[in-house]
Amino acid sequence: TAEMIQSWEDRANQGDAYAPFQLGFSYQNGQGVKKNLIEAAKWYRLGAERGDFHAALTLADMYRKGEGVQQNEAKAIEWYVKVGKSVGWYAPIARANLLVLAKNYSLGGEGVKPNKTKAKALFERLFEIETALMDRGQAEMNESIQKANEAADSINTTPDDVFDNPTKTQE
Repeated sequence: TAEMIQSWEDRANQGDAYAPFQLGFSYQNGQGVKKNLIEAAKWYRLGAERGDFHAALTLADMYRKGEGVQQNEAKAIEWYVKVGKSVGWYAPIARANLLVLAKNYSLGGEGVKPNKTKAKALFERLFEIETALMDRGQAEMNESIQKANEAADSINTTPDDVFDNPTKTQE
């Protein structure tokens, strides 16, 4: 496994977006290396900055819990929002984490005392995410409609009279 760790480090140092997650996971769980949450957070941050949403989600969780980094709810929320606006497996998890946090501030729970101001701010961030998702969906739908219209316009249609008189040929 030392060779695997070295391979991931080499790939990460060459700009690979996903190797940092593997390193972060290894350090977080002590697989192939000594467990080190600070080192794990470093690698997750690098992966997150390169666009790996799994790394970003894990980093957000670490900020929320204060594992390997100084606890920082604001940074956790920013990463959750960024991941929540993405497409893929991790987006709904990030949105769910924000929703649970908003619920906890709204009603109290999981060691969080009710704070209506924070709850409202989190619900606004969730609305921001949903708006971004709807805007992206609308843009994709508009693009599909445009392509369908262009395809329809490019089809050579047969004049109506060919259907009315099958013996007549098209000129």
